[in-house]
Amino acid sequence: MAQQTIYREQPNDKKELLEAEGYELFNRELMRKVFPRIISDIKKHKKSAKAGDIIPFYFALLSYIDGNKQRADGSENERYGYSFPSQIRLQEMTGINVKRHKLLTDILHANGILSEVKDYYEGTKRYKWYKPSFFPRISDDGYLVDENGQKIIPNYSEILSE
Repeated sequence: MAQQTIYREQPNDKKELLEAEGYELFNRELMRKVFPRIISDIKKHKKSAKAGDIIPFYFALLSYIDGNKQRADGSENERYGYSFPSQIRLQEMTGINVKRHKLLTDILHANGILSEVKDYYEGTKRYKWYKPSFFPRISDDGYLVDENGQKIIPNYSEILSE
């Protein structure tokens, strides 16, 4: 017996968005549980921290993920799954000063929201590549859960001591 696909009715104009290009998915529990927990944690370590900046910073990165597994010539795309906007572009999009990008990147990486951050060089030009996780597993208390069922518990001691 063939499995039948069931389509749910979508609210407002979501159906139109899902059928068009230029959209991205995110886990709602990220906004409901994970970011509030991270912001609270950071405030406990450093009261003056502008922890809420991680939200626009993350969504700016998410909007620049390269979703093409192969290049136009058919070769493997090494940027597949990575986001790589310039620091200036991130500042323009978010209003967050370039000097704060490293701290925000480190916080997202420590929490598993960015699974990888690396420098990439083309000749003498350096690029920062970010690999966001779509974190399919989130605990009730706002932690990402890895593929082995373990919570990803960040260590802020080195990140926030600077």
